[in-house]
Amino acid sequence: MVSGFGSSGTPFSLIDELISQGQQDLTIIKNDANEDGVGLYKLVKTGQVKKLYATHIGLNTMVMKLAESGEMDVELIPQGIMAERIRCAGVGVAGFLSTIGLDIDYGKGKPTVEVDGEKYIFEKALGADFAIIRAEIADTFGNMRYNTAGINFAPLMAMAADITLVEAKKVVDAGEIDPEDVHASGISVDYVSQITNFTREYNAIRR
Repeated sequence: MVSGFGSSGTPFSLIDELISQGQQDLTIIKNDANEDGVGLYKLVKTGQVKKLYATHIGLNTMVMKLAESGEMDVELIPQGIMAERIRCAGVGVAGFLSTIGLDIDYGKGKPTVEVDGEKYIFEKALGADFAIIRAEIADTFGNMRYNTAGINFAPLMAMAADITLVEAKKVVDAGEIDPEDVHASGISVDYVSQITNFTREYNAIRR
């Protein structure tokens, strides 16, 4: 799992580390596929991604081409459905029922159930072995504060992964973040690292 939407909340340094390690056959769960030349685009370009779960790939021309040609398995999911599937994994629930996409291509082949005469799609919980997420500030215990929209999927992903790695703009000692400022508890965090190389990717992309 990879947090972020666009440049907001995406852990660019940890993505670069995945690239440098040469990890292969990765299944990536991310809200978007980033834009051409940055973030997830670079990971896909190296051929390390086998499957991608995403809600939005429209700004990544490479992913769109690979999806259309069938060279990479891409599963597009409505944003709210993805968020809830991840949340379910984090709280130990097998999944949930939804009518979204029931009568369109999205719902084809999905398991359905009937409740009180109404038909529903069963949306299975979506967890992961690892989550890499980004925070504005983290302490050494893993308590985090995010910057505005950077919070997006990060708290859900931290709960839904077996191992969570966090990169933060600033790392402080445990207890230095005021409890009222903690957006997510460190109980779900395994590793914390400080960002040392602020590349252009960390800035908002201007079009």
